[in-house]
Amino acid sequence: MRLKKAILPVAVLAACLTATHAVQLQIVNENKKEIKIKIEPEGDTATAFTQTIPADYNSTLTLDVKQFSGKSYFSIKGDTSAFTPGGKCEHLSVDKDYKVTFQNNDIGTTCVAEELPVSAAK
Repeated sequence: MRLKKAILPVAVLAACLTATHAVQLQIVNENKKEIKIKIEPEGDTATAFTQTIPADYNSTLTLDVKQFSGKSYFSIKGDTSAFTPGGKCEHLSVDKDYKVTFQNNDIGTTCVAEELPVSAAK
């Protein structure tokens, strides 16, 4: 019986250490046009990925930390047009969740990132 009691805490600890966690991004597009977002691990443009968010739309993305190629930080940029400046939020941690809002302004798009409270699942 003592052996089972000793193994259980070790097994739980191992499961916690090997469990992958995910970054949750709540994307809010306040523009009247769809926005193309690009999520890029800092210093690694080769593993960047894109997604299109419809106009006036809220979307939630859940990204596995493995998608960030071992990097600790990432950026997210949003463009509505190739002719106007896009908004970019930088130095976001893979250990945190964010609400990222893309707002329309006179000359392009602005990005605003707010850290979300730690979820119970993490």
